[in-house]
Amino acid sequence: MSISMGISHKKYRSVHGRNEQGFTLVEMLIALTAFCMLMSFLPIGIRTVLSHEVIDQGIQRMEWEVFYSQMKKEIRLATEITVLEDKLLLKRNNDTILYEKYGSNLRRRVNYTGHEILLQNVVSVQFERLRAGFTISVTDLNGVDYEGYLRSIISVDIK
Repeated sequence: MSISMGISHKKYRSVHGRNEQGFTLVEMLIALTAFCMLMSFLPIGIRTVLSHEVIDQGIQRMEWEVFYSQMKKEIRLATEITVLEDKLLLKRNNDTILYEKYGSNLRRRVNYTGHEILLQNVVSVQFERLRAGFTISVTDLNGVDYEGYLRSIISVDIK
């Protein structure tokens, strides 16, 4: 009997002596929970990436507001304004400033040189002369229309 006890005791000691730890059920559940939490954010990330591409196809509201503010400032400084259907000419000091559609952009040129992009993803631009100023109407690639009324504070010739 003492021999069998010594053998069984020896087996018991050798199992703990190797220090082999297995992957327990609790550890597996923790890893699975962490994996599921990470995967739950995947659809949100994909939706954000895909919706970002849609936003870039049109004129963003902030882009329009910045453009409109710059136009108002330039109109205040102009001494002469000529409104054509698809172009706007401003005279300021000795400079002629031209606003026109160029491809899918609205650009600004000074003395018919340069190429300053003001708005992108533009389908159509239309300027319309009114009694005390003019309106600008812009349609973007998504079919969204933007319109603004501009007039000079001082008396200028609007042709």
